[in-house]
Amino acid sequence: MSDDGLDLQVTGLAAGLAESIAPQLRLAVAALDLGSLLTGVTVCADDLPGSDDAWLRFSRRGGDLLRLLLYCRAESFCQMTPDSAATFPPREVWEQAAAPSDQIPLGSEDFSRERSDAFLHHHLLLGRDLLRGELEPASVPVGQLEAFSASWATVVDGRLGRAGLPGYSLTERRARFSRLFSAAGVLMPDHWQIFQALWDGALSTQKDVVGVLRQLPRL
Repeated sequence: MSDDGLDLQVTGLAAGLAESIAPQLRLAVAALDLGSLLTGVTVCADDLPGSDDAWLRFSRRGGDLLRLLLYCRAESFCQMTPDSAATFPPREVWEQAAAPSDQIPLGSEDFSRERSDAFLHHHLLLGRDLLRGELEPASVPVGQLEAFSASWATVVDGRLGRAGLPGYSLTERRARFSRLFSAAGVLMPDHWQIFQALWDGALSTQKDVVGVLRQLPRL
């Protein structure tokens, strides 16, 4: 499919599920004005079980033609099952049992518009941050990457919320923040003030976020 000249594709999913996701991808791309930065977006799903994590890559094909490739798992677009809904995010892929080889592929009946909207807006906004140079992961100290990623994710969803766009909720982000940082120590009121500042936009740049990481429990 195309959107005002922007080529949009969804691959690696059952036809019914891909068709359900396609309109949400179009809406997210338009809401974030990615047409001014890209020539195309491809959602590349695989059949691994796991969380809402994703991987972004950009590909060029002559000149300045640029396509965003969003690698993810089919579950990111589907209703949460009892074994995945206990925590946010759901269990990591290495914590889950391997899927039976004869498992029925996820289809349109499993589709969740709410989860799809949150996932697409969140990760496409991350992509836009990278394209605009507002996010440069290579400049973050290696030992702080995990903490930075969780903190920047909070910044992203806070921005989406203030813009009235879909994203992961405050409750979900707070749960993920707690799950990650409480594993390294006790979260104190000052730590939650940092979280709130990330969410509210008081800490909004990469420099701001890197600057407060040393105040959080070391992972």
